[in-house]
Amino acid sequence: MNQQAFSDWLRKLESLSPSQWQQLHSHLERTQSRATDRLLEAHPPAYCPHCHSSTLRPWGSSHGLPRYRCQRCGRTSNPLTGTPLAHLRKRHRWLEFTQALIDGQALRHAAAQCRIDKNTALLWRHRFLQAPATHQALHEQGIVEADETFFLKSLKGQRHLPRPARRRGGVGRTRGTGQDHVPVLVVRDRSGATADFILEKLDATHVSKVLKPLIDPEAVLCTDGAAVYATEPQPSLWGARVRNTTATATATARNVI
Repeated sequence: MNQQAFSDWLRKLESLSPSQWQQLHSHLERTQSRATDRLLEAHPPAYCPHCHSSTLRPWGSSHGLPRYRCQRCGRTSNPLTGTPLAHLRKRHRWLEFTQALIDGQALRHAAAQCRIDKNTALLWRHRFLQAPATHQALHEQGIVEADETFFLKSLKGQRHLPRPARRRGGVGRTRGTGQDHVPVLVVRDRSGATADFILEKLDATHVSKVLKPLIDPEAVLCTDGAAVYATEPQPSLWGARVRNTTATATATARNVI
């Protein structure tokens, strides 16, 4: 439908009767529900959520979702089994609520817009934010870049704080990074594969624990001048060749000058 036809259709909505408005509203809700179901059908599970076997076969449908049966363990599942979205109701509201999160709306405003309870909106927000965390790269190769950043540790919801309460944001008790900060390592290769890890501590042991199974042994790891990447011997830690881009840039600048 072109823009002119769409504008004419919108003007005709003013002449609808209350019963026709209700019929239109019900039809739009069914359309949103079908859109969510079509999205789930277009991305079937690649493996069984129970035994992680890839021998899944179609096994009818239930509650509007396709079901699959594993030939190895014999258990059935749907595209939401084993995901943060499992057992959530009102799928026809999911897309609208997701857009409200993207727009940065307050929780109560998003709940009122989607016509759901605020407690349901809180549950959905936690579940929806858990889902992207499962979509991370499992293998990176070629030129791989890694860098760390720090976030203030959040103690929201805890009744007994080990420090004085502070306003949202704020600063730590010490200058720079310290016990009030949580280190997060972000790793990305030139193909766009990205992974991030919340580290207990920024040292060679914890960094190698997450990098070694992720980075290809033939990859070139580009990092800054942090001491954690200068630990010897580097190849035994994560198997990749490590290149200090900060030192390289400094040497290049000196040569130019």
